[in-house]
Amino acid sequence: MPTVIDAARRRGIAGLTVLALAMSAAPVQAIPPPQPDDVRIVRVVDGHTIVVTPYGEPFTVWLACIHSPPLRQGPEGPAARAALERLLPTGAWVTLSTRGKTADGVELAEILPVDSTVSVNLRLVQDGLAWMDRQTLSPCDRAAYGEAEMKAKSKKLGIWGSGFGPGMGPAKPMN
Repeated sequence: MPTVIDAARRRGIAGLTVLALAMSAAPVQAIPPPQPDDVRIVRVVDGHTIVVTPYGEPFTVWLACIHSPPLRQGPEGPAARAALERLLPTGAWVTLSTRGKTADGVELAEILPVDSTVSVNLRLVQDGLAWMDRQTLSPCDRAAYGEAEMKAKSKKLGIWGSGFGPGMGPAKPMN
């Protein structure tokens, strides 16, 4: 049975040159596809709403287990959105940990940046830019969110330093 070298000899020097080039080329490594729940950030809407896309049509995601002040109420709403934009820049890959859907079909998820082990949701609570949503907290780590909120309150971070929070003034999120 003829070998590849024999075939190259029959084709002459040109065939041998092609064979040598092919054999010396570095192996090509494919970029692994994203995980099924990985999406790209399209934009940040407010302190607890983002738009993402897996590759197709963009869709809206609400950050599960938290609330942040609305944009139109005080400086805390824009501060929460700005923090979320820093944590989730446009084009960044993140993993969605789906926690449910709202009555009108909006996905609720904890958002995990690829370079972090702490969800963005929890980071916002730790930084005092959101508080835990006691009505939808059940699928999330209640202890971690409770501790984060308590520490932010005691340090008077973000909404807690301004006198706002659940039931405490105009920064309370509207339902």
